[in-house]
Amino acid sequence: MDHYLDIRILPDPEFSPPLLLNALFSKLHRALAITQRSDIGASFPGYNLAPKGEGDNTLRPTLGQVLRLHGSAAALDSFMARNWLAGMRDHVTVGHIQPVPAGAGHIRVQRKQTKSNPARERARLMRRKGVSETEALRLIPDDKAKRLDLPYLTLSSQSTGQQQFRLFITQTAVAAGEQGEFNTYGLSPVATVPTF
Repeated sequence: MDHYLDIRILPDPEFSPPLLLNALFSKLHRALAITQRSDIGASFPGYNLAPKGEGDNTLRPTLGQVLRLHGSAAALDSFMARNWLAGMRDHVTVGHIQPVPAGAGHIRVQRKQTKSNPARERARLMRRKGVSETEALRLIPDDKAKRLDLPYLTLSSQSTGQQQFRLFITQTAVAAGEQGEFNTYGLSPVATVPTF
């Protein structure tokens, strides 16, 4: 992880930055799934766990407007040589592959999951344990839903075919860098990427 490349969302009067970031990240996921690359990591330099405000000025956690890819210069060069950004070129600017600045810190960027859909959990309980609908509702009421106050992307899964789910992201500072593989989202529960 000695090089990086920034892809910045451009302002667009028709599409919001989060919508464009969702589309960009979907394309990244598709390209990583097709190529089976595990040497490309992703991070979000604009990641911010903003506190919620009041009324119409509600501030929400955000991933920002930049997707940063990490890897070796050769890995990034060969990945970017593919035409995976087709359809997004008018909505982004792609930076140059650059070496990571000396003294950069390390972060772990990973997916955070929670059981946030009580109806799905009840259906799973009924299917797996043979519990009645009434009993499932008693065991898992609607107020048991867990909510994450993290930034997220809205995606469709290439591997499972699941439509429209939220991919919640955590970026956590760590003391030392860790080597490892990245999944088809460019995320890892073990490997770190530089932060600066």
